[in-house]
Amino acid sequence: MLTSPLRIAFIGRYTEGQTGIVRSIYMGLLENGHEVHEINLSKRLKIIFNPYRNFGGFGPVYIKWEMIRDEVLSFKPDVIFICAGGLTFKPSTMDKLKKYSTVIGVTLSDPDVFPSVSKFASEFDIHTTNSPLSYEEYKKLGMDNTFYMPFGIDSRFFQSREPDEKYQSDVSIIGHYRPYRLEIAKELLQRFEAKIFGRGWPIPTEGPVYDEEWFKAMYSTNIIINFPTTGAGYTNVKVGVFEAAATGRLILTEYFEEMENFFEYDKEIVGYKDKDDLMSKIDYYIKHPVEARKIALAGQKRCMEHHTWKMRLQHLFQSFTLKDPSLKWEEID
Repeated sequence: MLTSPLRIAFIGRYTEGQTGIVRSIYMGLLENGHEVHEINLSKRLKIIFNPYRNFGGFGPVYIKWEMIRDEVLSFKPDVIFICAGGLTFKPSTMDKLKKYSTVIGVTLSDPDVFPSVSKFASEFDIHTTNSPLSYEEYKKLGMDNTFYMPFGIDSRFFQSREPDEKYQSDVSIIGHYRPYRLEIAKELLQRFEAKIFGRGWPIPTEGPVYDEEWFKAMYSTNIIINFPTTGAGYTNVKVGVFEAAATGRLILTEYFEEMENFFEYDKEIVGYKDKDDLMSKIDYYIKHPVEARKIALAGQKRCMEHHTWKMRLQHLFQSFTLKDPSLKWEEID
C-alpha cells in the first residue's frame, strides 16, 4: 500500500493532445504529489516499434528500451507507468525491468482491445482496465494482476473558460464520426442551434478540436450528447461523460446500467431511450434552462467529489503493495 510519493517514469502518447485521457492521467499523478519523469512518445516516435501496425489501443506496440535506458537509469523510478496505446516492452526486457521497478500497464480502450491486450497483460506487475466486462474476462484467464480503474478527470477541467462566439451553441456533439451517430447529428443540425466537432464526419462540421480549442468548444455549449457505444459495438461508460460533467455541461446519454455507478439519471445527467426521446428532451431543456443548469451543476459536483484521476490513482495504488525490487538500478546490466 502506498504511504509516500513515488518516483514514476511515465510513458505515453498524447494522441488526443493535452486534453486527452493519457495526458489527464499524467496530471493526476502530479496532483497526487508523485515525482514524474515524462516520456512523451508523441514527440519521440522513434522510440516506438510497431511491427504489427496496431493502433487505437490495440497491441502489442513495443517501447524500445535501448532508446530510453539512460534517462530511466538516471531517474531510478519506483514505478514504470505505461499508459495505454497497446504499449509494452518485449518480454525479455519486461522480465529484466521488473527486477528493478514495479511495472504498471494501463488499458483504456477495453472491451474493444481485449482480444489483443489479453495476450500480454499478464506480463505487467500491475495491469488496469477501464471495462468491468473485460475485468471479468481477464480474471477468467487467471490474470490476478488486473484491476478495474474507471475513467476520471484532472483538475484542469474544472477551471471555467469564457464562451467563444465561434463555437456558441445550444447543443453539441464533441466526438469523432461513427455511422450510428449520423442520423442524430443531422437532426440536431436541422432542429437546433447545434455544433458537431470531430474527425471523419461526412457532413459539414467544425472539425476536431484539441487542447485549448477543446475547452472553448465545451464551454461554449449548454448540452452535450454522449454516445456510450464503442467502435466494436459494446456499451460502456466513456471518458467523455466525465469531461462534460467536469465543465458543468448538461449531459444527455442513453440509459444503461453501468452509468448508474457514476451518476444519477435525471438528477446529475439526463437519460434518453431513443432518438425521438433525445430530441424531445433537448427541446425541453433548452426551454427550461434553470432546470438544465441545476442538473448540470449537480453532475459537476459529483464529478469533482468522486471522479477525478487523483482519486482513481490513489485508489489504485492503495489496492496493491509495491514490490521491493530484487536489484537496485545501479546494478542493471
